[in-house]
Amino acid sequence: MTLIKSSHVPGVHCSSTAIADLVRFHGFDWSEDFCFGVGGGLGITYLKTPQASPTRLLHTRSLGYEKRFFNAIGINDFSWLSASTVEESEQQLITALDENRPALLLTDIYYLHYFKSSSHFPGHGVMAWGYNKDEQLFQVTDTERENFETVSFEKMKKARVSQMLPFICNGDFYAPKHLNKPNDLRSLCQLAIKENASRLLNATDKTTGFSALQTLIDDFNEWEQSDDWQWNCRFAYQTIEKRGTGGSGFRKMYARFLGEASQYLDSIQALRLEDKMQKSAQSWYELSNAFKETSELDTPNFDKIIKAIKQVLADETNYCEAAILV
Repeated sequence: MTLIKSSHVPGVHCSSTAIADLVRFHGFDWSEDFCFGVGGGLGITYLKTPQASPTRLLHTRSLGYEKRFFNAIGINDFSWLSASTVEESEQQLITALDENRPALLLTDIYYLHYFKSSSHFPGHGVMAWGYNKDEQLFQVTDTERENFETVSFEKMKKARVSQMLPFICNGDFYAPKHLNKPNDLRSLCQLAIKENASRLLNATDKTTGFSALQTLIDDFNEWEQSDDWQWNCRFAYQTIEKRGTGGSGFRKMYARFLGEASQYLDSIQALRLEDKMQKSAQSWYELSNAFKETSELDTPNFDKIIKAIKQVLADETNYCEAAILV
């Protein structure tokens, strides 16, 4: 059996918990919230997924967060390690663990037995720390769970190569030999805050940033005609408030990051960014409740959701216009 000493601290979001565990193993003293902020974790994405269930997806974390984090700390050539076959990918993971390199994996929770999930959700980050070849088991840590979870080799193969939309897993993982902690945390925080705010404000793609929320409003006419409008609403509530966001679509986490970052950057307090983000978090919470309440109606009426979306846009625009001045 191979088992690396774990540096796991339970968290609220899968990838930021896993990344915090990974950098902690390499000597960083960063919290999950700080890692989330450094990677520019705030996002808004609205997707139509007609081949999946639900057929509409509102995602409130930035896509590409993991790569952005490692780029931010100086890994300019960051890339996921991949392979042409599942067997080769499994052997690559085993080799990394044998070399005392814990690995960040992307998985589909449907195949992780401890979730007991009836639905697919790919792109879920976990950390692998060891394996038992005789028993064909991997040892992983996962978000809020305090202890190791075991995943069979067979289930892990399926979890790591899930082809379910919208976030396909291709067996990618990251297990660096070493990571160096940045020295200039003031500049690191400043760049992360400005970039994340600019990305939300200035997105040209109608499916991302603030533009995505207007696209969502415009799409409600199609929601009314769909058979799964209630499930779309319920899932939107879950992805804002329940599914590993820490509440309010990751905005509570980001507010805590701003609180931590203010020790390095005085302008955070001068611009009242933490207060503004907490107000945005409250608006996202109210939006999640609007989706939940609408999902319980017998006939579709999206007026309450639309009103809540407009409040989110107002509060988060107020935050972002201040944040780009940080």
